[in-house]
Amino acid sequence: MSSFEPIHGTTVRWRQVTALASMVLLVTSCGIAAQSPTPLATPVATTSAPSASPTGEPATPGPDEPTPMETAEPTGTPEPPLPTPTGQVVFGNWPAYMQFSRRTGSFPMIDKFEADTGIDATYLEDVNDNSEFFNIIQPDLALGNHTGYDLIVLSDWMIERMIRLGYVQPLDYRLLPNFQANAHELYLDPWYDPGNVYSIPWQAGIVGIGYNPTLTGREITTFDDLLDPQFAGRTGMFSEMIDTMCLTILSQGVECADATIDDAGRAREKLLEAADRGQFRAFYGNDYYDALAAGNLALTMAWSGDISQMKLFDNPDVEFVVPDTGGLLFVDNMIIPNGTPHFADAHVMMDFWYDLDNAVTQTEWVGYFSPVSGVPERVLEDSATALAEGDEEWAMQLEVISQTAFPTEEQLALIHDYKILTEEEERTWNNLFNEVVID
Repeated sequence: MSSFEPIHGTTVRWRQVTALASMVLLVTSCGIAAQSPTPLATPVATTSAPSASPTGEPATPGPDEPTPMETAEPTGTPEPPLPTPTGQVVFGNWPAYMQFSRRTGSFPMIDKFEADTGIDATYLEDVNDNSEFFNIIQPDLALGNHTGYDLIVLSDWMIERMIRLGYVQPLDYRLLPNFQANAHELYLDPWYDPGNVYSIPWQAGIVGIGYNPTLTGREITTFDDLLDPQFAGRTGMFSEMIDTMCLTILSQGVECADATIDDAGRAREKLLEAADRGQFRAFYGNDYYDALAAGNLALTMAWSGDISQMKLFDNPDVEFVVPDTGGLLFVDNMIIPNGTPHFADAHVMMDFWYDLDNAVTQTEWVGYFSPVSGVPERVLEDSATALAEGDEEWAMQLEVISQTAFPTEEQLALIHDYKILTEEEERTWNNLFNEVVID
């Protein structure tokens, strides 16, 4: 794998890899509180998305009504024909979530997908922020139109909203053999999509703090460091409401999963006080990456895998830390929005990433938590092979990545869950957060 090519810049330097190893030791001393996964029930493709009421809200099953998974038992009716690919797919994802080759001007794994499957794939790095992207595609979804995307990656809480609104197609598991064989049990039956009826994971990671010690002049350990007047104008926060509000609520000694409207109000007050005195340079989506890498930010809310990439390829000085009051586990997922004309092709793309060889290649670049069983072990094997072949630089990088490819028990014990918001709570929380973000 010595031909590995980073998306953002120069060849990996030994001191950068050594620095990343230090970051891994720091992260593994922190952690995440996991859900208690249950084995994935056998889903079928005959379930349908929640239907919307005349007011536009989806109909919700009553307490005695079966869920889609519970109704997925054989009925004696013939199985519907297996959908067949049309030969093309449009995949919308976040930036820096796949290796890009500057030499060829393409995404090598997308090239491999096309060669392996014969399906023409258009890969677009169009998702910068969950809410921002939702607002772009929602008008088409509400009208039943094709959004232009056959497959998209969004975060867990947005997946829950999309399902609740009836905007997502249920999956046909006959087209997902790799997922059924290789998905890690941690990612099965999640809170946002019980039974994985509508979604399967892409990657996962931790919401915490990224910082540059050469700019902060000291170690960053707590959420309140983001509010320290010493860093006024050099601090970044997320434009994602649920991330910023939950991390703030945790800093106040409250479990975000159990937070009330009053807790959210206190979080708003804490953030607004800092915003009013010019503490925050901006509220960022994925574009915080460039600001931190360039030194325009001293510290910011951050996603763990981004800092791994940044440390290796763009700025060896940056560090990642889970605040002492806790971080958040996020899971980004692949879904098929309503209206796609390339339903089977989207499944083929989804299942491609659950082939172990493909998952390993993906992980060896992005450095996020892989939802595929066996990935850390295979990355270590590749590291040993590289070392035997004399490529010590690549071997060291792979050894480090193997430790970031799946959360440790220590991480699982300490990271916290998001609040599952009702529609009324979500409106209230958004209004509170907008008072902070909007001048």
